[in-house]
Amino acid sequence: MKRHANQGAAIHAVGDASRGPCRAVGAWLLLLATALNWPGPATGAASPSNPAPEAAPAKGDAPKPDAVKTMLARLAEERLGVKIRAVRLSAAGFMLDLRYRVLDADKAAPMLDRKIQPYLLDSRGARLGVPASPKVGALRSTRRGGEILMDRDYSMLFGNPGRYLKQGSKITLVVGEQKIENLTIE
Repeated sequence: MKRHANQGAAIHAVGDASRGPCRAVGAWLLLLATALNWPGPATGAASPSNPAPEAAPAKGDAPKPDAVKTMLARLAEERLGVKIRAVRLSAAGFMLDLRYRVLDADKAAPMLDRKIQPYLLDSRGARLGVPASPKVGALRSTRRGGEILMDRDYSMLFGNPGRYLKQGSKITLVVGEQKIENLTIE
């Protein structure tokens, strides 16, 4: 049987093209494996669109959940200079997406410092961190020598191996020495 000269080249070209998608799938699997090995999910704090009444609760009454969320949000704003916008499940539940807005650049500097490694704690003591891949780096916003822009949303992704944390889970964000407690995953 006689082969045409271009026939072998066509087979070779198809073989090379089929490796491209395999490499892409391999890269995604590497990223997923990295995310699964890192600690990690978090959620958002109080909703700024539903402010709680400022009046103190009557004697014997428990504080309303909205009032507690508002108080926790104010503490986060005072300590870290950021307003937590939301903590949501992402990547089919394998990642947690934390969104925040910078209100005070000086106080928010640790949130954007590459040397400080933020992480999330849940009530059972699990520690979930920000995954970092070799090519992309840490999955979070940093300033990289630039200035911190006010009134701009920034983000961090935390790994959630095995979908450990679910919607409604309570978590604590730890950034350096500062903590923001009782964040709820949306």
